[in-house]
This record gives sequence, structure tokens and C-alpha cells, in this order.
Amino acid sequence: MDLPQFASPFVLLLISPIILGGLYAVRKGIPKPLIISRVVILSLLVIALASPYTLGTNTITDDAPKITVISDQTMSMDLFKTDTGQKLADALKSKTSTTYRQFAGVKSPIGDEVIGASEGNNNIVLVSDGNNNYGKDLFDAISFVSRPPEGTRVFAVRQKPIHNDASVEIESPKNLIIGNENVFNIVVRQATNDTRYSIDVDIDGTVVKSESVTQNIRTRVIPVPYTFNSLGAHRITATITPSSEDRSNLNNVFYKSVFVVPKPKVVMVTNDKDSPLYKIATSLYDVTTADDVPNDLSSYKAVIIDNKAAGQLNVDILRTYVGSGRGLVVVGGDSSYDKGNYNNSPIESILPIISRAAEYQGGRNLVILIDSSGSTSIKDPGAEYSFIELIDANAENIVQKITPDSRVGIVAFSGVTAQTGILPMSSDANKAELENFISDIGPKGGDNPTDLDKGLHAAEDLLDSVSGSKEIIVLSDGKMPPEGFDQTKKTVEDLTNKEIKIHFVQILSNYLQYKESNRLARYNELALAGGEQSIILNPDERASTLIGIAPEATPAPAQTPAVIYEYPLTIADSNHFITKYTNVTASVTGYNDITPKLGGERLVSTTRGKPILTTWGFGLGRVAAFSTDNGGVRTMWAPAVYSGENSRLISSMINWAIGDPRPGEGVVIQAEDIWGGTPGRAIITSKELPQVKLDGAQLPLSRTGPTTYEATISLEKNGFHDLSGYGIAVNYPLEYREVGFNEKLNTVIPASGGRVYNEDEVEGLLLIDIKKLSTRTVQEPVSQKEPFLLAALLLFLAEVIIRRMKDYRKERPDIQENPERPESETADRDKTIA
Repeated sequence: MDLPQFASPFVLLLISPIILGGLYAVRKGIPKPLIISRVVILSLLVIALASPYTLGTNTITDDAPKITVISDQTMSMDLFKTDTGQKLADALKSKTSTTYRQFAGVKSPIGDEVIGASEGNNNIVLVSDGNNNYGKDLFDAISFVSRPPEGTRVFAVRQKPIHNDASVEIESPKNLIIGNENVFNIVVRQATNDTRYSIDVDIDGTVVKSESVTQNIRTRVIPVPYTFNSLGAHRITATITPSSEDRSNLNNVFYKSVFVVPKPKVVMVTNDKDSPLYKIATSLYDVTTADDVPNDLSSYKAVIIDNKAAGQLNVDILRTYVGSGRGLVVVGGDSSYDKGNYNNSPIESILPIISRAAEYQGGRNLVILIDSSGSTSIKDPGAEYSFIELIDANAENIVQKITPDSRVGIVAFSGVTAQTGILPMSSDANKAELENFISDIGPKGGDNPTDLDKGLHAAEDLLDSVSGSKEIIVLSDGKMPPEGFDQTKKTVEDLTNKEIKIHFVQILSNYLQYKESNRLARYNELALAGGEQSIILNPDERASTLIGIAPEATPAPAQTPAVIYEYPLTIADSNHFITKYTNVTASVTGYNDITPKLGGERLVSTTRGKPILTTWGFGLGRVAAFSTDNGGVRTMWAPAVYSGENSRLISSMINWAIGDPRPGEGVVIQAEDIWGGTPGRAIITSKELPQVKLDGAQLPLSRTGPTTYEATISLEKNGFHDLSGYGIAVNYPLEYREVGFNEKLNTVIPASGGRVYNEDEVEGLLLIDIKKLSTRTVQEPVSQKEPFLLAALLLFLAEVIIRRMKDYRKERPDIQENPERPESETADRDKTIA
């Protein structure tokens, strides 16, 4: 039993004077047993007065839980039924305490609404598209209210759009460098999965792209490369003209204003002028080369340190330089980081990493989905093996050849699923367990259906239990029934949004099929939903090629060459400036073993989880730690990173470190483009009071620092505007950018203890689930006064009884003198006395 705690512990101090009083009474000659008894009794009463308690477990069931229905009536909800929230609230009111709230307008402060409706141990049902664009971030709000002491559970209704709408946006940096190729990412979003449109992109009045598009995914990114050869403001316009349903045409045109500047000055500290890194840098920037860090860095926008040891770097100069707002890129190699004595050195204090190996946290996690439906028992004419035999052989081949630092789980799907845990492959016993499981898999009969959706969810559950890169390989004959196909496709899209890579492998049983390239349409459509086409394997091929295992080597010659391992790279954070819309497909053969610091952002890593690109902010500046080499012949770790589309990672990394590429001379204006109905802000840097005009009219300025000024910009007219030569574009209201239901709710809400319901199931399941979740176990204080009070009472009664007995004996001394006297005589004597 746990020892009690006390609500008023200071009351226990009263025991001390009680003991002192008892000692004093003993000295005065009062009988010691009586004093001890009274001291103990009073002490027990004091303990009870201090309110002792223990924590007890109690189960609380709320039969009438409080529910708040929040209905989003903003403009973006025009694509859905507008009365869903009201109908749900009316249906719940007759069953439990229900409050209905709604909000409307051209802004969606959904996160603010969630926080405002949180009362503590209540339930919020969100009827919204989940596209928050004002106030508190919705996902942060859900996480916040779900934590104790609020304990609010958040649910959502996934509405199906009754209308489609498409929006267009141009994503690119505001300030660009002359002569460098820039990629303008044209982002087209739609509410459903089917739209057709023509897209036209013009730059400074010249059409640079025009095509017709059929889009069957929610979001499509169309890259448009372009190189500016003149300085100053330039104008880009993207226009979509839908030929299918489009609810609103407000968001069919997007304007982007950019400002082209001279090549920024960069200093590169290197001894290798033949490396791919050096060639990329000199082609993009005005590069000064140095063997050591120069003493004066004031004229440079960024410093690139290439494979230098800690002792070769002047850290004091770099710390001051970066802290004042400039950029630093440190590239690895055989003389850098863990190989250059960076650990616990002064340079490490600036970097977002520690130059020693990290403990293993994650790595490659793979779930193999095996199709064990009835159709896999078929053996085609001329085939040596059935589909299930070939599928099992491929699964065993993957288990045998995957690297020891990986973890693998197996899920067999048909009408039901069977699965293993996700096990480390460093153990031969674990490999044997998976191989035995695979060998026992077989179809249950020709009528056993293919339920891939159930298998994908089982794989998701396994991957949710681990950290690191996550992949699913589906091994199947490719025969997908139409029943439940849309739900399976949605599950594939959801898993892809969770950055789980899915490979769909179609196993063929004979070469005739292979020659016909018989890629089954529905199976391939699922693969496309995951971002790639399905992979067809003939009977002799094995799926182990998907896990980066090289083919069996030919017999080695007398001189066996050194074995070179390749480590594929993967994007760890796709929302950062450097990695957004960057496609990295390269592998490296070596890297520096480092550990990101707390606050460092790991952007690129190997599939085994080793950091390759880590960033953070230092003071006002930016630092990037690139922990592989410059691609040169000295170590040749990463030549693939510096070639083709992969090289955009390098230019994006240096661009991020540079920040604003404009020279800080004269009047420098910084102003982002504006969403309609939302005021913008301009920041002007000048040593003297600048005269800034907006479309020819003087703009009032407020001084915010010795050389900085600010101005608020309110523009109603969409299109391009001039701010003293610096262009500004005004677009449609932000409310019209994100269209359709935000699928991220399917991940965030369950992670916070809630659930997302379809429209047709919410009324039947919501209240049942809420009541289940309302039954909770809590720890409450249980008073322990009674034992102490009872002990004091019993002790007092015992004392009284003992004293009475003694008094009684004193009154009858004859009992003490002659205890053997007959009972009759004693009785006669008692009568005489009476």
C-alpha cells in the first residue's frame, strides 16, 4: 500500500509541542503510561487534522457527454453541402447535451474556433474542409486542446464535394539571380480527382508554356524553368481555363512578381577547384576562392567551407559573420566533421550538428504485402509455378538480401489478413521466422477476395510503431476487383501523404505475359496514386532490386576489387525551402557520421537514417551542414548529387544560405506578393529617409530602426503594382487557394484521440464512440483520516477501560487480599456492604 500524502502537511508540526508537553508532564510526576497514551492520542488527532490521503483509481462514465458541433460556413465550403453541421447537431440534441456553433466569411480561423470551443473534457465535432488560413494553426490547436488538463476530443466529418473547383498558384523565391535557371512551380489544386483544363504561363508578356492537362490527382506541380538575362522587376502569370466543372473562376489566374539581381558574392574556402561543387558554385554566383577564411567577409553573402579541418578555420570571424545575418555552408569529406576533429571544437558551436555518430534511431522499415487471395492459386498455361509460389519466392528473396540494419514485417492479405511483427534483420532467427511465415502463406480458395485496403491499413499499423524511413512493397498478380477500389486508392494517397513509399509489383507467371507487357489498369492506377507506375516482374526476376541490392556478382578474378556500398538518399522534410519540390534520386558511397543537435532540421538523409543535410538558424544568419563530399575525385562519395536534377539540391542549399541575394547598398525594398483582402507589408532599408511610391502615390513610412522603415500596403485590384521599381502582385483571397477536404485531418485527428467519419456514418457511430471514449480511468484523492481517528478513539477507550478496572480493584481490596475466598461468601459480603 502506498504511504499517505497530506493536504495540510504543516499541521504535523503541532506534534512537536504535544511531545514537549508530555515530557514536561512526566517531570511533574504525572504517571508515564497516562502521558504516553495522551501524547499518542493527540498525535493521531493532529495527523487526521493534516488531511492524509492516497491516490485511488476511479472509473468515470459519462452517459451524456457534452458535444460542440462547429460548422464551417466560409466561402471555401461552397463546394459541400452547407447544412451538414446543422443536421448533425439537431440529430444529437435529442440524445445528449449539444451546442451548435458556426463561422463564416472569407477567412477560415478554424484553429481559433477549436480553441474557443474547448471547455475541458468535452467533444468537438468539426464540419469543415480543414483548410485553415487565419489565426492559430489548426493542427497545433487540435494537439493543444487534446492534452491535459483540457482533454477535449476532436472529431471531424469528411464531406464529399458536390462541386469541383480548381485553383492555380506559382511558387518561387521573390528575389532571383541573373543568368541562373529558375524553376517556377505551377501548383494546380482541385477538390475532387478529375478535372481538365488548359494552362498558359507567360513571362513579361511572352507565353513560355501552353498545354492541355487532364488531372486525376488532387494536386499537380508543373515545373517551368526560365532564365532571366535582365535586372529588375519581372512579371509571371499562370492561367488555367477549365473545360470541366469549376465552381469559381476567381482562383484561375495567379500573378507572381519577381526581382532579378546581380550574382551575389560568395567566398569558397577550398583547395579543390576541379570538384563538381566548385563548378556549380562558380556557374551560379560571383565566387572568390580562398585557402583560409578571409579576415574581412563584409562583402560576401555566404561562405562555403569545403572539406576543411577544425584547426584551419577562424571561428571568431565566422561566428560574428553568421550571427549578423549572413550564410554558412560546410561541406564534408575526409578532412571534415568527424574526420577533421570538429567534435567539441569551437566550430561545432556554430553548426547544427555534433561530429560524432548518432545512436541508431530508425533506419529503413519495410512491410511486404503478400497477395494471398484466391486468384493467386492459378497456374497459367505454360507456367511452371502458380502466382502464389512466385510471390512467396520474391518475398523470401527480399528478406534474405535486405541489409542487417533494416526492419521487416510481413502482411498477407485476402478476405482476412495475417501478419508478423516488424522485426530487426540483424538477427538470423528473425529472418528465419519471416521465411517460415512466408512459406506457410497460401490462398484459401478461389472465392477468397482481394482486400488490399485491409492489408494496407495493417501495414500502416506496423509502420506507425517505428521511426525512420518507411516503405511498403505490394506483391500481387495485379488483379484488383472494382468493389472498394476507390477506398483503396484513397488509402494509398493517405499513406503517400504520410511519406510512406509504396511499390506495387505485378508478378507474371510466364514469358508470354511479360512480352505483352500486361500491366493491369486498376493495379497501375493504384501505383500512380502512390507516385510511380507498377513494376512488372517476369518469372525469373526478383523484387530484391527494389531494396537497393545489387545483382549476384560474377565470379571474382584473382584480384578482388574493393567493395563499394551505395546509400540511397531520401528527403526527410519536404516542406523546407531547400527541399520543397526537389526530387533527390542520388546515392552516396560515403558520408561523415554526425548527429543533429536539438533545433537542427534534418532535411536529407540516407534511407538508413544517417543525416546528409542539416540546417538551423544561428543568430540572424543561416547554417547548412552538408555531411558528404564535394563530388570530386579525392573521395568520390557523392558525384551523383552534383549531376542532373539532383544538383538542384546544391543550388537550393546555397541559395537558402545566401537569403536575400541583393547587395545592401542604397534603398533596398522587400515586399512579398499579397493575397486579396489581406494587407501586405513593405520593409525598406536605407541610411537616409527614403521616398517610396506605390503606383505613383507617396507611401507613408514608419521608422522601425536606425536604417529600417515599414509601410502597410492595402491593394484591392488584382494584378501587378509598382513599388518604386520593385514589383508587387495581388492575387485572389487566400480562402480560394486550398480546395476540397484537407486529407491531413485523417492523420492529425486520430493521433490526438479522435476520429474522422464519412457523412453517411457519422450519425450512427459518433455518439457511440464518444461514450466509449468518455469512459476513463482517473486518479482521485481518497481520504485516510478515518484510520487515524479510529485508532485515537480505540486507544482512548482502552485507556478509560484500564483506568476503570484499576479504580474498581482499589474499591475492592479484599479481592486482592484473598482471591481464594468462596464465591458465596463474597456474595454475602457484597450484600452487607450494599
